[in-house]
Amino acid sequence: MEKARHRILLVEDDKVDQAAFERLVQAEELQYDYVIAGSLAQARSILGSEQFDAVICDYMLGDGTAFDVLEVVKNVPFIVITGTGSEEIAVKAWRAGAYDYLVKDIERRYLKALPITVENALRHKDMEKKLRLLSGAIMSTDDSVHITDLQGKIIFVNRAFCETYGYKKEEILGKDGSLLWIGTHENIHTRSVFQTQIMPGTWTVGFYHRRKDGSIFPVSLSRSIIKDAGGNKVAVVSTARDITEHILVEDELRRVNRKLEQQNQLQSRLAIMVAAALKKLLAGESIDNTRQFSSDICARLDQARKIVADFLDITQAGAGQTKLEPTESDLQVVISEVVQALSQQAVKQPAIR
Repeated sequence: MEKARHRILLVEDDKVDQAAFERLVQAEELQYDYVIAGSLAQARSILGSEQFDAVICDYMLGDGTAFDVLEVVKNVPFIVITGTGSEEIAVKAWRAGAYDYLVKDIERRYLKALPITVENALRHKDMEKKLRLLSGAIMSTDDSVHITDLQGKIIFVNRAFCETYGYKKEEILGKDGSLLWIGTHENIHTRSVFQTQIMPGTWTVGFYHRRKDGSIFPVSLSRSIIKDAGGNKVAVVSTARDITEHILVEDELRRVNRKLEQQNQLQSRLAIMVAAALKKLLAGESIDNTRQFSSDICARLDQARKIVADFLDITQAGAGQTKLEPTESDLQVVISEVVQALSQQAVKQPAIR
């Protein structure tokens, strides 16, 4: 894979050092598209119209210093070249925003370390960019995210966490993460661990957490170990989602399903009773207790009507739909008509014994 090319600005007023830099780029075949500025004024002019991946600047210039250049460099790795024994200046440059420094020696051995320093600076910039993107994503997500160290102390929370749990960032940082959890059994309705169905056939483990005001709410929770470059565990990131509405919907569905099961059972029993009566008629048998039979069916029909009415109330409440009203019907009349019709058929057919 071909290496990416980098735009580099060298600010150096010494012609010999300029030439040494150019020889370095050629000898090492560095992937630099470079521009050389010989003064502070020239550097400011170039920076006003061009963009660079990194800036290398000698500390002492004829018309200023590296700090004057640093003032106009924004979000670009800045490397200062200082004279021998100028470590104090290097520390000051660090504090001003420079990424690194190199000590200029007479033999110009510092040039050997320059490509590595530039590469590290560019890698550091790229990492910072990724961290900013990651931080922005975490801060803007609607899920509550908090990070704890290996001792369980909270070291990071995002915006959603503060909104969901009711804490300000300064109130929760440094606190033990266990304060978010309830006991094993807070009460009969809030066990510390439970199962919930997130979609048909898919179940997840849920937990109950506690807000700052003491209120308890259900969450789905995922946790991951954070490791450093050496593979050592350094922290734990937890992502929680408030599933209160999901639990309420799940409970309501259970209640509706129970109603439907009762309705189905009543329908089955009614069908069996009517089928039994019709079987007797077709067999040539008479039903002496037709009135009692129809009375039983009417009682079961009333029970079914109540269940259906409850179900309609559940499904249509607040939906803006036309409400269906149950209508009265005389089951005895219906049965009499059926019996009369089937009796005529039974007379024409031989009795079934």
